[in-house]
Amino acid sequence: MQDPSRSSIGVRRELALELLHATEAAALASARLLGRGDADRVRDVAADAMRKALDDSGLSELGLEFGQFPVEGAGQVAAGHPNAVSIIAAVEAGGLAQLPAVGYVERIVAGPAARGAVDLDDPIADNLRRIAFSRDARVQDLTVAILDRPRHKDLVDEVAAAGARIIMLEEGDIAAAVMASMPGSGIDAAVGVGVLDATLVAACAVRCLGGALQARLWPRNDEERAVAGEAASRIYGVSDLAPAAEVAVAITGITGGPLLPAVAFGSGYAESSSLVMSSRHATLRRITTRHHILGDAG
Repeated sequence: MQDPSRSSIGVRRELALELLHATEAAALASARLLGRGDADRVRDVAADAMRKALDDSGLSELGLEFGQFPVEGAGQVAAGHPNAVSIIAAVEAGGLAQLPAVGYVERIVAGPAARGAVDLDDPIADNLRRIAFSRDARVQDLTVAILDRPRHKDLVDEVAAAGARIIMLEEGDIAAAVMASMPGSGIDAAVGVGVLDATLVAACAVRCLGGALQARLWPRNDEERAVAGEAASRIYGVSDLAPAAEVAVAITGITGGPLLPAVAFGSGYAESSSLVMSSRHATLRRITTRHHILGDAG
C-alpha cells in the first residue's frame, strides 16, 4: 500500500517546505568549504547534496520542473566572501517560460508597491522616480543593487546621476531580485543584465513575493540576435516568465549577508537560515533549522 505521505497530493501540499531540505543540504555541504579556494568543488558538493535530497524526497518523480542553483556565488564561498545562497524553485512541468536560447536578459525588479510602475522602455531615472513615488519616498532614499560587471558602467553612472544610492554585488542575480521584492530588506530595486536562467528563478520568487519585474532578452552577438528574432524586442513580466499555477521557492544562506545569515557550525550541530515561499499559499516563511551532525564531512 502506498504511504499517503508520499503521494503526489501529500507532497505538493507542502511543496515549498519539501524544497527546503534540498537547499539546506546544499548549503551545509558547500559551507564546509568556506574560504578554501576551490569554487569547482563548492559547486560539485552543493549539486550532489541537492540532487540527493530531491531524490530522497520523491519530488523528482512528480513531474515537476525545477530551477536549481545549488550555490549562487560559488566563488564567494571559495573566497570566504558574503552573499552566497542556495536556491531552488519548483513548478509543474511547463510552468516556466520557454524563451529563445539567449544567455542574458536586461531586467528591473522592485517591490510590490511598484507593480505597474516599472518599464524597461523608459530611462532608469524615470523608473526610479516612479519606484520612489510608489513608496512615498525620494529617489535619494532608494538603494539599488547592481552586479559589479564592466557591462554595467553606464548603468551605474545613470543611477548615480538620478540620485539613488548603489550597492555593487560581486554575485547574486537571484538574491538581488529577492531583496528588491521584499519590503524592509534595504534594497529597493535591482537592475542590470543577468543570466536568463537566473532571471527565470528570480521571477518565481518575485511572483511569490508579489513584486514587480520586467525583463528583455539581451543578445550578445549576431548569432544570438538571429536566435532571438522578434522576441528580442518583447518585454516579459512575472506572469510571462513563471506562468505556472503554483510556484514554490526555497533559499538557504551559505556565507551570510543582507538576505540571510550564514551557516553556523557548533559542537555536533549546524544551524541554517532560510526563506520558503509559496504562491499557492501566499506565504513567506523565515526558518532557522538546527541540524544534528553525527560525523564531520570535512
